[in-house]
Amino acid sequence: MKRIHYWRRFFKGLFIALRIIFSYKLLEMCAVFMPEERRILYRKTLHKKNAVLLRKKTLEMKGVMIKVGQFLSSRIDFLPDEYISELSQLQDKVPPHNYDEIRSRIIKAFGAPPEDIFADFDKVPIAAASLGQVHKAVLNDGQQVAVKIQYPDIEKIIETDIKMFGILIKILRGRYGKINLEILHEEFSRIVRAELDYIQEGRNAERFMENFQDDERVIIPSIKWEYTRDKVLTLEFVGGIKITECDTMKTSGIDCKEIANLLAGTYSKMIFIHGFFHGDPHPGNISVVEGPRLVFVDFGMVQAIPEKIKKDLRKFANAIVERNISKIIDSMERMGFIIEGADYGELSEVAQSMIDKYRDITPAELKALTIDDISEEIDRIIGIIEYIQIPNNFILLGRTISMLNGIAFSLNPEVNIIEIGKPYIKEFLKNSREEMTREIFADLREKALRLWELPSQLGDFLSKANRGELSFKFSQSEMEEISAQFKTMTKVMMLVILTVTTAASSLFFVFMDSRALSAVAAGAAVILGLLSVYRLMKD
Repeated sequence: MKRIHYWRRFFKGLFIALRIIFSYKLLEMCAVFMPEERRILYRKTLHKKNAVLLRKKTLEMKGVMIKVGQFLSSRIDFLPDEYISELSQLQDKVPPHNYDEIRSRIIKAFGAPPEDIFADFDKVPIAAASLGQVHKAVLNDGQQVAVKIQYPDIEKIIETDIKMFGILIKILRGRYGKINLEILHEEFSRIVRAELDYIQEGRNAERFMENFQDDERVIIPSIKWEYTRDKVLTLEFVGGIKITECDTMKTSGIDCKEIANLLAGTYSKMIFIHGFFHGDPHPGNISVVEGPRLVFVDFGMVQAIPEKIKKDLRKFANAIVERNISKIIDSMERMGFIIEGADYGELSEVAQSMIDKYRDITPAELKALTIDDISEEIDRIIGIIEYIQIPNNFILLGRTISMLNGIAFSLNPEVNIIEIGKPYIKEFLKNSREEMTREIFADLREKALRLWELPSQLGDFLSKANRGELSFKFSQSEMEEISAQFKTMTKVMMLVILTVTTAASSLFFVFMDSRALSAVAAGAAVILGLLSVYRLMKD
């Protein structure tokens, strides 16, 4: 791939962005001289004009740009309707490749043309997307399948876009403020390249099928491995209504509000229970059938949530539920969102404001925000953005939740996906309490064993000292650490001895029939015992 090719794509993308931005700046300057009604009408006209431009140029550039457009098209809760109307066409109206190219791809993968492999193969695709297109076919046993074929030249286009964005990051010197853009680029590149491996996508689908095997409300098509290669994926064909086609669902007797709840609940289960979620929930990848049931396709963009991240997320979710700002900031720092040297006072103020305003907001309320509201929030975020970075593990999760919020809005503007997810969040937090309990007991056990072994170790030490067999070789820092540990254990030993002594004194006073002194001694034993446990946990 020649260097000039991705330079051309780079400047083309930059020019489109600047053209759209300049048009709105021009509107702002001219709006001062316009009456309100004309200003509103002109803005809607400009939205439509820019949306058409963006859709056309995205289709021309293809590749990653289509994925960006699909993401924006799902933000029904945020973008103007004119943009949603145009960009939604990128979900199922991407121009297909010439059939001869698709046929050549199949021959290269299987060593035979599609007419020799399948009993019937429809030359007209039922869907075309950013990386490949899908054709309906029939196996020799009569079963209907969907055959997903990767575009022949897509690898070069993807690598071109990755290089293009890499150049942009170098121009920005790898950072925006203190945010490391190279981390974002690295994760973005990993996610997109992973989508090119159809064998792995098939394994992902089977993992989802296993996760939802006991949930009849979710359908995951089965993979036909005999007809699958790294660039061709064949799976069971399942029809359905596109999830954003609410009017069609109503005609079929399906309640759109119920679908919104089912979608939010299904993703809550993926994220909070399974720890493995579908990362590309644009409307072209989710459909609805009678039941109602959700049908998922396209499993190239997925992510597993590591155990450490789960623990940190539990603490973060618990802090949000409690509205505990200090715990929220602490959790964000552990997860890697806050960089070194951040202003924690400013972070806390912004976090408090966001929690108070947005924790229980619905998509309809979000879309109803005025320009002044948005401007105010942007100013607040800009004030702390230099202290924030997005860790790799959360880039895809954030994108997924944003897209879900948009789809849920199209089904039910009053939906609150956090409220729907509460049962799963509670289960998630229940695991957090169990983990915390296990950690406490493990810590206590470890320190109790150390305390139990101390007398024998001390005896060995004194015996060797009496025989003159001791020799030491410690650095200054090691000596300081040993001294600190010895002081700690000595204090704990003294507390334990005092606890046992006061407990014995309590029993002694009982035998002496002195109940008042016995009660005082028992109380002292309890306090000393709790103090002993506290010191063990702290140190």
